[in-house]
Amino acid sequence: MPQFRYRALDAGGRAIRGEVTAADPSQAASLLRRQGLLVTELREETDARPRPQEEGGLSGWVPVRQGDVLLTLKQLASLLRAGVSLSVSLSVLERQTRNARLRRILREVREAVEGGTPLSEALARHRVFPKLVSSLVQTGETSGLLDVSLERATRYWEERMALRRRILSGVLYPAIVFVAAIGEAVFLIAYVIPKILPLLQELGGELPWNTLLLIRIGEVVPPNLPKIGLAALALVGFGVLSFRVPSLRYYAERVLFSLPVLGEILRYSLIVQFATTMALLLQSGVSMLESLRATRETIGNTVLRGLLSEMEAAVLEGKGLSETLQWPQAGALFPPMVGSMVQVGEETGGIDGALEMLAGVYGELLETKIARALSLLEPMLLVVMGGMVAFVASALIGAVLASYGAISHH
Repeated sequence: MPQFRYRALDAGGRAIRGEVTAADPSQAASLLRRQGLLVTELREETDARPRPQEEGGLSGWVPVRQGDVLLTLKQLASLLRAGVSLSVSLSVLERQTRNARLRRILREVREAVEGGTPLSEALARHRVFPKLVSSLVQTGETSGLLDVSLERATRYWEERMALRRRILSGVLYPAIVFVAAIGEAVFLIAYVIPKILPLLQELGGELPWNTLLLIRIGEVVPPNLPKIGLAALALVGFGVLSFRVPSLRYYAERVLFSLPVLGEILRYSLIVQFATTMALLLQSGVSMLESLRATRETIGNTVLRGLLSEMEAAVLEGKGLSETLQWPQAGALFPPMVGSMVQVGEETGGIDGALEMLAGVYGELLETKIARALSLLEPMLLVVMGGMVAFVASALIGAVLASYGAISHH
């Protein structure tokens, strides 16, 4: 079949380009429209130019972005919904993918499928596809609604990425202000104070306490600034290491849970992730045990992962999900309302609906908590920055007034 190069705009207005295989330009445009793309240019490929990022010895080191994997799964769902066979759909995506590593993964998935391996099993062999995706695909293979299962998985993934973007964009401005405050402090201590220190020491009169304190800071801090910087770097390095070493990460995350505001934000975000994932899997027909397993492999927090492992073992023994959510060790993560609502869902036969409702409730609480925290944090950082400048200015003015008073007395 002919191959067509295209330029298009996605639903967010972002310009993208790629290749699609179709019988004619009309069918190519139709396939792209089904993927939610607005085609701006479409032409048949006639030359044999080499593709970018051809696979070689370093293809395994090429990073694969989550957005690329998400777009690939969305396109796969669109092709299957259009009636294209699974093998041909994977072949089309393989040819039009520009990332060398993702193209190699798609080729391996296609070869496995053509060899008789179920798509869910072929996807599960590659870590770029979350466990949630392979679990939903397995359900779609059983029900014969593979395209629907893929659409559910991509919708969930998009919502999760959107939540992460909202959190990151919310903390970006305070982070910039915080870094600016640190930079201002370093500038004042390392440059401004050493310049004015000799002047302050030469002035007569009885200097006020803030001027004396500024002089003391100027005498002690600048000479030891390299040591202070190394200590700060060591502290940051230890913090990073704490979240990379599994044995330390568990205790570091427990400490985060104990923090007043950040702990609540972290807890609410995990509840939303847990409830959303479980609801989606149960609504798709995945068993409770497999849903817990897939949710555990989707969540990165080690504290919750450990708890979900214990919950899996309890459910395997015949206990209900609500009972495990009301364990004392679960109380650090899940408020009593979570277990109570799940218990009502179990009694009424609508546990997936109860989990979906919990995801909505705690999603709203999470956004409210983040907005409230940011509304307090931003002015606090600005006050700190202004306070440092005001302290230096008042120390200088106090010294000048003290010197003027001493001169007047003479």
